[in-house]
Amino acid sequence: MDQKKIGSFLKELRKEKGITQEELAQHLGVSSRSVSRWETGSNMPDISLLPVIADFYGVDIREIIEGERKDWTDGEQPEVAEKMADYAGAEKSSLFRWVRIFSLIGTVLLTAALVFQCIRYEPDPVRFGAIVFTFLGLVALSVMSLYANGILEKLARNKAAAAAVKVAVIVLLVVGVRFLLSAAFVLGLGLLESRAPAETATGIEAYDKAQIVAQYTGDLDSGLFVFPDEMEGALEAEFESSLKTGLFDTDGSIILDATYTPEAFMAETERLSQITCTVFDTI
Repeated sequence: MDQKKIGSFLKELRKEKGITQEELAQHLGVSSRSVSRWETGSNMPDISLLPVIADFYGVDIREIIEGERKDWTDGEQPEVAEKMADYAGAEKSSLFRWVRIFSLIGTVLLTAALVFQCIRYEPDPVRFGAIVFTFLGLVALSVMSLYANGILEKLARNKAAAAAVKVAVIVLLVVGVRFLLSAAFVLGLGLLESRAPAETATGIEAYDKAQIVAQYTGDLDSGLFVFPDEMEGALEAEFESSLKTGLFDTDGSIILDATYTPEAFMAETERLSQITCTVFDTI
């Protein structure tokens, strides 16, 4: 089917009718831009408009599809259904061209989104869900893209390629199920730990910085470096802690309230002035 030929024929019919593109567009209920695209062969009228156009110009639908006038006197009278099927196929092919382009673009964008989410991933249920849904969307769009570009059909015809695809799908399913089960286990464990009671301690005699750091690994080390190692220089001191090891870090609070002698206060101020740290921007 020659779109350029059909377009030239439509243009010829319109000129024979003595009307402009705008007048034809108004009669058919379409835009003048659509009529222009038909006549240049860059696009074709919707199949539902063919009977209307044929009736308006007083020609046979098959003549529009052929792109020329026919008298059908030589016995060659192709069936209308056959011609309409060919036309619909050509129209679908034109539409599928854009489907293929956008499916490829969508696949690339989703792949990039998945990579960006995984580069600096931090444990978080919302981020985890976003990654899972992005991955599932990528799989669905990839299958559609393979189908729209005819690759899936070619793979299905090739037995070796079809077997390889099946193996790859099975592996992906196994890995995906394993990943989901692991994630469910970790989230379940985190939920149980979040409901566990915190360990509380009250009284200055319970204050032991080294023991707290050792028990809760390094989670509190960066927060406790300003706390004194010993409380011997304090006149009065109160201590209270409520700590719990969570799934990814330590939750809770530590409160230390101390009153020093002037000399001990100056010594403590000197100790604090010697402490330095580097803050990294992780955002």
